[in-house]
Amino acid sequence: MNILRHDLIRNRRAFLIWTISLTVLSVWLVSMYSSVAGPGMEIQKYAEQFPESFKKAFGLDRLSLDNVMGYFGTEVHFMIILFGSIFAVLLSSSLLSREENEKTVEFLLARPVTRQHVVTAKIGVYVAYVLLFSAIVWCASYFAITALKPADLDKPGFWKLAIMTTLVLLTFANLGFLASVFISRSRTALSAGLGLVLGMYALQIISDLNEKFSFLRYVTPMKWASAADVLTAGIDGAYVGIMLVLNAVALVATYALYARKDILV
Repeated sequence: MNILRHDLIRNRRAFLIWTISLTVLSVWLVSMYSSVAGPGMEIQKYAEQFPESFKKAFGLDRLSLDNVMGYFGTEVHFMIILFGSIFAVLLSSSLLSREENEKTVEFLLARPVTRQHVVTAKIGVYVAYVLLFSAIVWCASYFAITALKPADLDKPGFWKLAIMTTLVLLTFANLGFLASVFISRSRTALSAGLGLVLGMYALQIISDLNEKFSFLRYVTPMKWASAADVLTAGIDGAYVGIMLVLNAVALVATYALYARKDILV
């Protein structure tokens, strides 16, 4: 059994749990739209009374809960990008560290394969699962929205947001994979991955709240797929460029560092 197939099977349960859980949550939140935030509902009036800082932090200064895209961007997308990023980074950061933690790396590297082949196979695992996870969650959310038959559904905006969010998930996955090269214990890798996602989310909030820290928008992937930004202004080419460069650097660095790493056996 090759490495890619073996790791796909070994991580299948985690993938299914995360995907089913977030899909159900997203569909349920979308289904609540007509009863809590649709046209004629009072929730937008309450939202307008929130402090300005709160509205900026959650995109309520540019998105309205009166329409389905505003509701999706503030209530549903937040869950998808946050928990999706956590899933992506936890999956990728565990693929290498788990081998050392479970003492299976010696057997793995004793086989007639190079370290580059091992890294490539591990990358294939998390890329496949992240893309499949994103496709399922976003398609389910789209069908849930169209079932409501809203007149204000912005289909191009929805799929632009889906594309940018998927790219962000892959970015977190690549960063988590790179970090795992330096970490041999699974628990440490998982803690570091979770800290990375939550730290980047905090930086996004800071960049939105204070203009003095607006430069942080180029640092945190969370900002690159901000629902308020994408749904009102479209995809920012600068963010796409930064993501492509960052992902390329992370992957090249992973190959180079793992090839020289002293493996703990």
